[in-house]
Amino acid sequence: MKKIRVGIIGTGFGAKVHAPVMRSHPGFEVVSIASVSRGRLDEIKEETGIENVYGNWEEMLDSEEIDLVSVASAPLLHHDMVVKAFASGKDVLCEKPMAFDAAEADQMIHAKNAAGKMGWINFEYRFLPARQMVKKMISSGKIGKVLHVNFSLNIAGYERYATSKRGWLSQSDQAGGMLGAVGSHLIDSLLWWTDARVESVSGQLTTHVPEFTDENGEKEVRTADDAFQAIGSFVGGGTFRIGSNIAVRHANGWELEVYGTEGTIKMSQDNKVVVGYGNNPMKEVDIEEALSIPDGMNPVAAGYFNAFYRFLDEVYKALSGEGVNPHLPVLEDGHVVQVVMDAIRRSHEEKRMVIVEY
Repeated sequence: MKKIRVGIIGTGFGAKVHAPVMRSHPGFEVVSIASVSRGRLDEIKEETGIENVYGNWEEMLDSEEIDLVSVASAPLLHHDMVVKAFASGKDVLCEKPMAFDAAEADQMIHAKNAAGKMGWINFEYRFLPARQMVKKMISSGKIGKVLHVNFSLNIAGYERYATSKRGWLSQSDQAGGMLGAVGSHLIDSLLWWTDARVESVSGQLTTHVPEFTDENGEKEVRTADDAFQAIGSFVGGGTFRIGSNIAVRHANGWELEVYGTEGTIKMSQDNKVVVGYGNNPMKEVDIEEALSIPDGMNPVAAGYFNAFYRFLDEVYKALSGEGVNPHLPVLEDGHVVQVVMDAIRRSHEEKRMVIVEY
């Protein structure tokens, strides 16, 4: 099997998730990882088992023989890292949200095209068996025309959010907030499932826990949303409602409802799908079993393994010339999601419905 040599930028999510899942795939060889601001180079080497650890990501790009750069840093940094990686002749996998705004995302795509390289955005949840089943059922036309979609992710994270610092994730000027962290996934799956474009949106961003003071009296003032809601319409008809709240005590996780003219689909927790056609009762649909998690994988990586490994397998096939899965999300998909998120933010700021301009 041909080995794809990978360099990872980011020793947070990159070290905890990208590195172990990539190393579990026989087609990838993680040859290096670069810290952006965390330091701890010796600790990262010990934690990940990656021999070449850099304190400067640009030095890694210039020094290592890499086929694929995996950008897993804070979103505010994605633009410069992705553009530089393409300029250095590498293919790129970029974490979501893709960029600070749609203008940056557009520049990243131009850099890809100029370099003649491939670029993907990590909407890995597309490859979960439950979401693949939803896609298959909608595409079959059996539920008819999609009239309305409800899709949300709520997380019982109030205790953690109220008792610890959140860093860049809580700062709007650093591309933090749940609209980017969770909304990007919600929007991508929504558009992928329906093969639709958003025509208009009305959005609301909320900060339920606006500040945190640590034991030393140091205060973190949060400017980014810890919850958001948006309603909108699709080009050609149909409506949707999406949202997320991570500052609650109890939550049900992922929940989806798709209402069509001929039937209804519901998905819960990304592991159960039920469907009803016509006036018949809804019945659970068989879906493919989850992948077995490799022994010794850390709990954070284990939580992403079923989706991320499947996603990486398709990236490997594309890089090794085995064919491109049409569901594999490319940077252009990330740009469309960024356009919709920009419109939701604008709607919130201007307190009105916004027409989405692509």
